[in-house]
Amino acid sequence: MPDRTRHEDIERSLAQTLAEYSIELSVQRWTSEQTAIVDVCRHGFETAYRMAWLPHVTLSELARIDQQDHTHRLLVTGPRITSRTAEALVAADIDYIDYAGNVRLDFGPVLIDVRRRSGPTTVSSHRAAEANLFSGRRMQVLFVLLTWPNSAQMPVRRIAEAAGTSVGITQSTLEIMKDSDYLIGRSLHRRDELIDLWAAAFRGALLPKIRNLSFRGNIDRWSAPAGHLVSGESSVEIIRHPQTLTIYAENFDLTEALHNRWQKSDDPNIEIRQKFWEAPVWATPSDGRSIFVRSAAPPLLVYADLLASKEPRQSEVARSLRKDHLV
Repeated sequence: MPDRTRHEDIERSLAQTLAEYSIELSVQRWTSEQTAIVDVCRHGFETAYRMAWLPHVTLSELARIDQQDHTHRLLVTGPRITSRTAEALVAADIDYIDYAGNVRLDFGPVLIDVRRRSGPTTVSSHRAAEANLFSGRRMQVLFVLLTWPNSAQMPVRRIAEAAGTSVGITQSTLEIMKDSDYLIGRSLHRRDELIDLWAAAFRGALLPKIRNLSFRGNIDRWSAPAGHLVSGESSVEIIRHPQTLTIYAENFDLTEALHNRWQKSDDPNIEIRQKFWEAPVWATPSDGRSIFVRSAAPPLLVYADLLASKEPRQSEVARSLRKDHLV
């Protein structure tokens, strides 16, 4: 099996296992056939591990893994970790995950210690599935599916590339959506309900992860350079004199702020956020775009940013967008 396919299978299996605990595991990069640098996150608390995947988790097999990298704590994963091996790993302060749902994760305020499971874990609770669906990275997957509904018909890797997420997180998101009847076959269902839930969760779940820089300055004559998209009140033409500016960019050049004499501020009217998505090649234009400025972000993001502002005028415009089916 090619490494890429094998790595995708590992990511899917780990994501499915961790969904029960509302844990996200995202691979930064595979450093060898069996090791990778991964991010593990639960309820906004995140850490990086050096993950070692072993088909048979034993201390002797673990000793064969290159131990030269000491920049990250070690996380051992595999199909099955026996109770005896788990105890030895805990004694050595090594965290672990297996496909049966045996998990030891200890970082920040997070401590999960589940042992002696013998069967595969599943996300069986409808309530838990829905709650877990609106975590930060899964919201990125939902964003792609809601913005370009035909994305649901695409291969998992293509959806992951558009959402800026790992294959494992993308796959587990799709599975949770199927369990919750948001995805039937390869078709998106209950889209209006998903939009409302996504927008409501945006401020607390996704926004903190993508907020980069804050400034105060004059925005009257600013125009978006290539690669920059505008959201919030500055992206809707019916708001004549916007007071705030929200910019999404993959790489924001600070010379742009210097050129416009923007100053870093704790009381900003300008926010720079990470553009986390990549418009897929199968994207089709949305209806009603004439109400938005030329450089506007996708309507779903504009809608969520307007609601997140907590400003009555912007909230009213947001409600109008929904009423007129522009989101």
